[in-house]
Order: sequence, then C-alpha cells, then structure tokens
Amino acid sequence: MAIRPVVLAVDDDPRVLDVYQAILESRYEVLTAPDGRAALEILQTRTVDVVLLDMLMPGLNGLGVLQALKRLGIETNVVMVSGANDTLSALEALRLGASDYLSKPFDVAHLHRVIGRLTEDHAVPEAASSRAHALPHALIVSDNAGLRAGLAVALRTRGRVDAVADTPAALAVLARIRPDVVVASDDAVAAEIRSHAPTVPIVVARAPRADFEGLLRAIVEAFAARHADVRGFGGAVSRVLAYVSAHAGRTSIEAVAAAVGVSCANLARVFADQMEMTVMEYVTHVKLEVDRPRLAKMLRRHGLSVAASYRAR
Repeated sequence: MAIRPVVLAVDDDPRVLDVYQAILESRYEVLTAPDGRAALEILQTRTVDVVLLDMLMPGLNGLGVLQALKRLGIETNVVMVSGANDTLSALEALRLGASDYLSKPFDVAHLHRVIGRLTEDHAVPEAASSRAHALPHALIVSDNAGLRAGLAVALRTRGRVDAVADTPAALAVLARIRPDVVVASDDAVAAEIRSHAPTVPIVVARAPRADFEGLLRAIVEAFAARHADVRGFGGAVSRVLAYVSAHAGRTSIEAVAAAVGVSCANLARVFADQMEMTVMEYVTHVKLEVDRPRLAKMLRRHGLSVAASYRAR
C-alpha cells in the first residue's frame, strides 16, 4: 500500500471540509478538523505534510493556530486560506511561518499545484506514485517521554514519524496508515501491535536501553526494506542521541560532548554532517517534544486569549 502525503483541512464550515475531501482524497490522505483546537490535537499526534488552515474561525482562529504551532515546536507546511482579500493578514500569516496564502474561492488546479509543491509529489507521475517515492515512516509507541522524544526528533531527519504514548493511540494511527516500522516500548505493547498489524516490522526499545546504537540500526534496516539510501546514525551521533534521550533534552552541549568522549568542535562537525542540524537544535527540539503535553494544556487553558485580539480589518 502506497503512503500518500497527509493533508489536514481546517475549517468551521463542514461544507468546505466536504469539498476538500472530494477534491483531494484521490491523491492525499485527508484529515479534517472543525476548529483550531481540534487541529492542534491532531498535529500533536500525527505527522501532517500540509495544513489547509482557515483564517477566520470561532475561538482559536488561523493566526492563533500558527502562534500555537510555533510555541509547541510543531513543524509542518501551513497554507492559510481566507475568504477575505486582506493583505495585512496574509503578511502576518507568512511572518508567523505560513508557507503560502490562498483566497477563497480558489482554483482547484492551483490548490493542487500548491500542495504538490509543498509535498514534492508534483515531480512524480501519478501512475508512478508508489511507496518507493514516499518517505520512510516510523511509529513510536512509548510512555517514556525522553526516549519517545529523542527518537522522534532524530528519525524526522530520515522520514515521517508518529510518536504516541500508548497502544490505543498507536492503533488509531495504524487504522489509517501502515508504517515501515513500529518502535514499541516493551514486549506486551509489541504483541498488541502485532495482533492488529502482523506484517509491520516491530523493534522493541526497552527504556533505558544500553544498546541504543543497535536500536537505531534495526530501525534503519526496517526502513531500508522499502526505501533505498536511508542514512544510518554512526559513531558518536548514536551516543549523542542516547544521552540526550536519557536526559529528556535537559542537558548542555558540553555535557553531551563529555559523555560521548569527543571535543565540542568535533561533535558539532560530525553531528551536523549526519543530522543536518546542530547538537543544540537537537537538544532543544527533544526538550520541546518532551514538554509538548504540558504546553498543550497551557494552550487549552489560555488558547482563546492568543488570538482574541485579531479581527479581519
């Protein structure tokens, strides 16, 4: 089964959501949300390639959602959609990180071009849109926040990742898509997953796990069964990932370098070569991933005030 890019459509008008579903479902996996808060709930548990985000919604509006994504450290492509031709709002959306801006009513062909550019599937003929062209996809199931966050941030440099804390959330993901590998926290979780998805490779990651390098190697090998040229995590990098995961991102570059036995300068060079991010960026993203549930509670408590001052001019 081919993995299709995931598009999340967010609009308070159910008729608009039905239109998105009708015009996009042949090419994409389409998720829908009726408001900003529902969209954030989805984005905290699913890897989404493109969000079609309505500007004006009751409660948490489009700009409020963009602000929340920045606060939560969630990275995705957001296309802001508005029925009002408002240049100032468009500029504000782009400043907050939106990838593009569409005005309603939009041209369907143009919508496909915008999504295609952001998912890079415009270069692949539809008939050839097979799993070989899709990104590797891992599902991580662990109640250990440090391990879950450390693996999720690392594996997102290699493909798509869904990271959840328990089996019910994992089964909800498996109901929609078949990942290349499931990383389970223990044998009981692995057995439950296997009973629902018997053909999906499962790697057990017991925390704390001494052989973190072996865990990463097993995940990459599972990726490689369907995807060529997936980079591994060699040498000092795997030790960095293990150390930062064990400390849930609450550490420093100096402590990491001392733990893995290399100088800060050498660590920076080796890590950047393999991860395309700095050690500090990795540490920061892991800490954000660990703190995301707490931040989400804060947003649910104060989310309405985030965007309450915005009104269409």
